[in-house]
Amino acid sequence: MGRRLGYACAGGYGSNKLEIVPGAPDPLVSVVLPTHDRPVRLARALASVMTQSYRRLEILVVDDASAPPARAVVEEVAGADGRVRLLRLPEQAGAARARNAALARARGELVAFLDDDDTWEPDKVKRQVEVLTAWPALGMVTCDYTEVDEAAGTADVYRGPVWFTAEQVQWRNFPGSFSFVMVRRSLLGDTLRVDESFPSMGDWDLWLRCLRRAPAAVVAEPLVRHAVHGKSGFADRAAERCGRELFLRKHGSAMPPVCRAYLAAHLRMFDGRGWRHRGAVARSLATLSPRASALLVAEQTAHQLGLATHDPGLVARTMARLVGTDGWAGTARPLTAAEAARSRRWGRHAVAS
Repeated sequence: MGRRLGYACAGGYGSNKLEIVPGAPDPLVSVVLPTHDRPVRLARALASVMTQSYRRLEILVVDDASAPPARAVVEEVAGADGRVRLLRLPEQAGAARARNAALARARGELVAFLDDDDTWEPDKVKRQVEVLTAWPALGMVTCDYTEVDEAAGTADVYRGPVWFTAEQVQWRNFPGSFSFVMVRRSLLGDTLRVDESFPSMGDWDLWLRCLRRAPAAVVAEPLVRHAVHGKSGFADRAAERCGRELFLRKHGSAMPPVCRAYLAAHLRMFDGRGWRHRGAVARSLATLSPRASALLVAEQTAHQLGLATHDPGLVARTMARLVGTDGWAGTARPLTAAEAARSRRWGRHAVAS
């Protein structure tokens, strides 16, 4: 018998205890690490990969046309370690294309991503490999993390929902940033790549597409130190709004009406700056969907409480519970074809009786 580890799993696969089988072969893990003009942060990120307790790695550093090139940093940190492969793009193409360039060359059975301003705890890869090895039905695994704000000098642990479904991820990016997730390369395939049309939210889009193919698990341990950079600038907010618009346009037809109303309200929160922005947030709480409005109020309340208690995961845990595993947030869900057929059969049976 293998030892039991307390990982929680989405997708309704019964017990949340995963069986770890001793002696199972160690799969090769491809690590995708894009970088652009951040040599000091790249050195820290790469060092956190090199010192992982799980050693069977292929480390793909993609230099997105940094000036000066990242080669000197990579050589200084990696030395002669043959696990590291450096790819330099001839001109800046953006993080999405850089990740796709690495994915096209990845040889590992499993793929993990790391942003160049984040770092991994020493057992991050080991913990996630254990989960995917123990449970072949899973497609991906994420984890909790430590949210590090260097400017404010704070480091708060994010503890998100212990599991989630694809229907819930339509509402919010519960798996989180690229740096938290490991995915099976067989799930990504030749066509499932980062959508390069997204200026932001490309991780959210990719995870939703993955979850529609296979369930996910969560390692409820802070395995990543994730950098946050204070208040977003105007350009960052514009990119986030554009990413959210593209996400809603791409996936909106599959969403419940209450989810579409909720996401549309979030887009209105990006209007204005300063007091006009605060007014836009307040006005966005009023929607044509009473349930969406109630969820927005609950979300804002959880956000303020999370700030006061240094609990950055409170909003996500609250929303996962309120949205529900079916993603309908307590609103009436239409019957599936199979449910409708059963209903008609029971109706005829009742009349005959």
